[in-house]
Amino acid sequence: MEAAAKKCVQWGIALIIAGGLVLVLLPFLVGLLAESAGATAAIGVGLLDVILTLVRWALIPMGTTLIGAAVVIRVLAPALERSSATHTPGN
Repeated sequence: MEAAAKKCVQWGIALIIAGGLVLVLLPFLVGLLAESAGATAAIGVGLLDVILTLVRWALIPMGTTLIGAAVVIRVLAPALERSSATHTPGN
């Protein structure tokens, strides 16, 4: 497997796993933070919740996109190698 495709797959899997963990654990952790911070920190907890929700929405789609990019790299790399071999300046 090409190095770029391998890195895309590794990062994609890591992002999907991290996104799944964040998706499952984040509401619980934000709830605990809100309880421990109290009513005086409601604005800060709300802002943190919005930011972490955006991160949660981005991790899994980004991971699947990287895996899709690895598939494209894997499919196109042999064609590009053949193309560059036939179009070398010496031929």
